[in-house]
Amino acid sequence: MRKLVSLCLLVLVLLLSGCSEKIPSVNTIAVDKKGVVTYTVIEEFGKDFYDAEGLRADIEKEIEDYNRNFGSDPLTLKSLEVEDGSAVMQMQFTEARYYEDYYKAYSGGTLFVGTVTEAMDAGYDLAGEFMAADGSLTDVSRLSGLESLKVLITSEALNVRVPGDIQCVSPSGSVQIVEKKEAAVSEEALQACIIYK
Repeated sequence: MRKLVSLCLLVLVLLLSGCSEKIPSVNTIAVDKKGVVTYTVIEEFGKDFYDAEGLRADIEKEIEDYNRNFGSDPLTLKSLEVEDGSAVMQMQFTEARYYEDYYKAYSGGTLFVGTVTEAMDAGYDLAGEFMAADGSLTDVSRLSGLESLKVLITSEALNVRVPGDIQCVSPSGSVQIVEKKEAAVSEEALQACIIYK
């Protein structure tokens, strides 16, 4: 009986540890299947200028001020860790539009998440050649199932994780496919596009 209980506890620990999300090691925007955006920011943390509790209080106040504009809390602080001279913060937005609103207010940037059709209807230019996942150049109109494809457009230099397989990215050289569901935007741009299933 004792062995059975020990085995059950071991299985439970393994299952729970397998479910925990790994925090990215670089600045990252991650969008899940429900459209929730998790923004991970990693910055140097000089003890001479900041203390961890003061930083947390400032961030929580900023989030509280932002959420006051809505009937709900579209922005939450998922985690904040300070160690080894770095601060690693994860903020979570219930929808991409809240992230874009927040980001525009603080730095004037862009984040759009939606279908390719919605992006074009919103005025985003998706014409021209894109770099396909296999390294060849393609045109968005040649992609199969175009009406069901999604696009993430950002003006930030960071990694992007999407819930589906990446089909193509902006061909400028500033966007590289890292994995099936992850791309790296190496420099700020007017419009870095990641198109995915």
